[in-house]
Amino acid sequence: MVDLTALKEKRKAYVKAEAERIAQYMVDKNLTTDKMATCDAPNWDKELHNAMPEIVAELRNMGIKTTSSVNWGVTDWVFTIMS
Repeated sequence: MVDLTALKEKRKAYVKAEAERIAQYMVDKNLTTDKMATCDAPNWDKELHNAMPEIVAELRNMGIKTTSSVNWGVTDWVFTIMS
């Protein structure tokens, strides 16, 4: 039987790590706005794409405004550090 608790913890750790990576990249590059594209297609990072709503929630908890739009199946995410 699959241990769902372990899967949930792994997902939570992935989401937190990705949110921290995005935020740290913006700080390191001195960016107030950054953009990332994700897609649910074979040559894209599907795990990242599927986790983005949770990652966005984590970023918003950090104070980073996040918006998105979809063009031709690609989701464009825009992150803005609010001052």
